[in-house]
Amino acid sequence: MIHRVRASINLNALSHNLRVARQRAGLRKLLAVIKANAYGHGLLPVAEALSEADAYAVTDIEEAEALAGILDPASIVILQGILEHSDIPRIAQAGFQVVIHREAELLWLEQALDSKNPKTPLTFWLKMNSGMGRLGIRPERYLAVYQQLKAKPWCRGIVAMTHLANANLPDSALNLEQLETFTRVSSEIVDCSSSIAASSALLAGFGENSEWVRPGIMLYGSSPFPYSNAGLRRDALGLQAVMSLQAKIIAIQHCRAGDNVGYCSQFICPQDMPVGIVSIGYADGYPSNAPNGTPVLVDGVRTVSCGRVSMDMIAVDLSPVPGAELGSVVSLWGDSLSLDEVAEHTGILSYNLCCSIAPRVERVYG
Repeated sequence: MIHRVRASINLNALSHNLRVARQRAGLRKLLAVIKANAYGHGLLPVAEALSEADAYAVTDIEEAEALAGILDPASIVILQGILEHSDIPRIAQAGFQVVIHREAELLWLEQALDSKNPKTPLTFWLKMNSGMGRLGIRPERYLAVYQQLKAKPWCRGIVAMTHLANANLPDSALNLEQLETFTRVSSEIVDCSSSIAASSALLAGFGENSEWVRPGIMLYGSSPFPYSNAGLRRDALGLQAVMSLQAKIIAIQHCRAGDNVGYCSQFICPQDMPVGIVSIGYADGYPSNAPNGTPVLVDGVRTVSCGRVSMDMIAVDLSPVPGAELGSVVSLWGDSLSLDEVAEHTGILSYNLCCSIAPRVERVYG
């Protein structure tokens, strides 16, 4: 029974989606992206469910250390790099892999490790800003930084990496520009592997000549492409929903035509209609900007929201569900209602929706 709100995490679906990523990757190795508490799904149980991955990507040293008890530390990659000098002894002691995306990090490493080599040399992922404009070494400096890092006795190996800004828009000219830049510069490096593709690039077929792929959102059963493209939706890609978010009806109002529902009169009843009050709101992570007409399922029947989202409640139209009653289960997204469709209605990325589920929401794994 759902007490108020429940997020059910299907670990078998996670494993299935990993197999889909493997099929797309071919012979390439797979770095499973489980940063941000595994996109809101739970860091530790997700890591265990993805045990067949070759390595695991986290945000920072805190997430890396949280995983060190269940994973080989050498298989954990810290994506956001070295945030403070104090990160370096912790990284070196554990043997984590780490992304280097600015020259200052190399200076910090030299200051910390040149005089005291770690017991085991470390693996680094050297990020190039090939056109994303976010993190990374600029192309004209990339080879020099690579050579400087490679010469260090505490450097075991380097993975050259970049990130495509518009891979979820496969026809964007920027994709080919970034690939050309990365290929041109990295071709001067003959003794390291490379990584280009995250979920969208992997599914779109970019970066097939690299050795590593970095699937993230697709592992959680969401398509990185616009929902308007039916051929690239979750089901068309063979992905399965991982998170099912459910609440329940805690009150039913028999409203009359012209009645107001919720704050600011966002919804005025167009006719006499039953309205269900549901035990979920923005304090649970449901999007506060969800408009009238956002789809939900009540006892498996499709209907829509009506009125502004409150802190702990939303309202839904029960006209299509005459049998609804107190305690009826309301599905906000899951197997039968795609997270991506809800994202399309709200204008909030599916990544954001699942990452925003509040700690107070019960999570059940199975």
